[in-house]
Amino acid sequence: NYAFSNALLGNFNTYSEASLRTYSHYRYLQSEFYAQDSWKATNKLTLEFGIRFYSSPATHDVRQFLTTFVPSTYNASTAAVMYRPAIDPATNRRAAVDPRTGTIAPITYIGLFVPGSGNYAPGMVIGGQGAPDGLYTTPFSVAPRFGFAFDPQGNGKTAIRGGFGVFYDRPQGNVYSGTVGQPPVSFNPTVAFGNLDTFLQATGVVGPPGVTVVESAEQKLPMTMNFSFGIQRELGFRSVIDVSYVGSLARHLINQQNINSIPMYSRFDPANRDTTTASSPLPDNYLRPYLGMGAINMRTFDGTSNYHGLQMSVNRRLTNGLQFGVSYTYSKSLGVSNGDFGGLSNYFPWRSWNYGPLGYDIRHMAVINYNYDVPNLGQRFNNKILGIITDNWQISGITQFMSGTPFTPGFSTTDGQDITGSQEGARINLLSDPYLPKSERTFDRNYRSDAFGRPAVRTFGTAGVNIMRNPSWNNWDMSFSKRFPMGNETRFFQLRGEFYNIWNHTQFNGYNNTARFNPAGQQINAAFSQLSSTRDPRKVQLSLRFMF
Repeated sequence: NYAFSNALLGNFNTYSEASLRTYSHYRYLQSEFYAQDSWKATNKLTLEFGIRFYSSPATHDVRQFLTTFVPSTYNASTAAVMYRPAIDPATNRRAAVDPRTGTIAPITYIGLFVPGSGNYAPGMVIGGQGAPDGLYTTPFSVAPRFGFAFDPQGNGKTAIRGGFGVFYDRPQGNVYSGTVGQPPVSFNPTVAFGNLDTFLQATGVVGPPGVTVVESAEQKLPMTMNFSFGIQRELGFRSVIDVSYVGSLARHLINQQNINSIPMYSRFDPANRDTTTASSPLPDNYLRPYLGMGAINMRTFDGTSNYHGLQMSVNRRLTNGLQFGVSYTYSKSLGVSNGDFGGLSNYFPWRSWNYGPLGYDIRHMAVINYNYDVPNLGQRFNNKILGIITDNWQISGITQFMSGTPFTPGFSTTDGQDITGSQEGARINLLSDPYLPKSERTFDRNYRSDAFGRPAVRTFGTAGVNIMRNPSWNNWDMSFSKRFPMGNETRFFQLRGEFYNIWNHTQFNGYNNTARFNPAGQQINAAFSQLSSTRDPRKVQLSLRFMF
């Protein structure tokens, strides 16, 4: 029991090493072709037609290191036997036991496989050996597109435009991240309580592998359907207004779900109690549907998202030294996951449990951009000294006003109670409307913390997805530049200063959103709903350039 002495003697508690170092060689051949036509039907109407064809097979590994889980090949009777927890009669201490023979093993072997007792990766196959080379296949895909532009008056001052298009994309390469070098290609055996003199001869033991896999089936390519309808009108003063509806529907996005979760409430079932402990359930690997396997995080191509937006803008072309644009967007971004491989519920329908505003949904956004050439007073009054100070200045900037991104408060407990008895944790309970009028908000209190409660045992909470909003914010970025001509207009020095968050006002972007409950259900985090984070302060960038 003296760590320094054990180190000198070469003794160790555990040692693990992969049985094979795997490096993949990825290949794919993608082919696309298209046809398109532009038809000026009348002097006022132009039509655009197009169609694109995709042959986009999955990437494959020429070394055949890709692996996946195929449920139809799983056979529980072939799975290796796991050591189970027991009390060693010789020492009256907790240990691992081979349930077939009663042979005692070190306690660290609980939940690991008895060597030579069966298949260490039941249901796992290798790409090109029991599964397609790229683990999945894709169909030949067709993407039509259509657009039109209509000038109702024929004078070029009004345009009505619209269109619809289907677009496909091959999955990003890291759809295979985690699938390379898993069992049965490579294992990671562990040697317990060994010595450096003998560990090379030890075989070690392995346990049920936790794997990341891609569903071995025909998968439709990730697809986006974009559509829009808008009206543009010249206002005069070299300005144009644009009002448009813009939509986008994404289908066949890559999601991830653990298909080997323990049944709901399994940890509360008395039949699953570990009798060698005071009250703990057996480890999860004894309770899974596919025994002999750990978590099976399967990636499938069935996620969805959608965007709908009203987009308005007014733009003025450069006239008399002034150019500007003002735009406003009211939009919604909804879906089941913020990005590829988003984890989805193992117990509830995705539409009811995971669907809601996406983490990057910004409901309101207004942006103003401008560029102004300051009048040359020195040139106007023919005063060179005045011109050195006032001439050749330019001011430009971008000003933004945006609503905050959505979130759902989380929670923790002081007693560490397992609330769901399942592999999916509970959300916080929503008891009432958490909205707090702006007149009542302070630095320490920005929404009603008493609107949330601790979920009861054997429940999953009542809060939805992204039901609240972080603080809205505004930001001003500006630049000031001055030219110093050197004899003629083609050679000059330019002194430029760029100011980000020029007014240096504090821009809060988050709250303390984690409640903490004691066993009585009282919320004890005094900072809950308090402002907690900010965006960057003012940053200044200066430059001096010689242009010629």
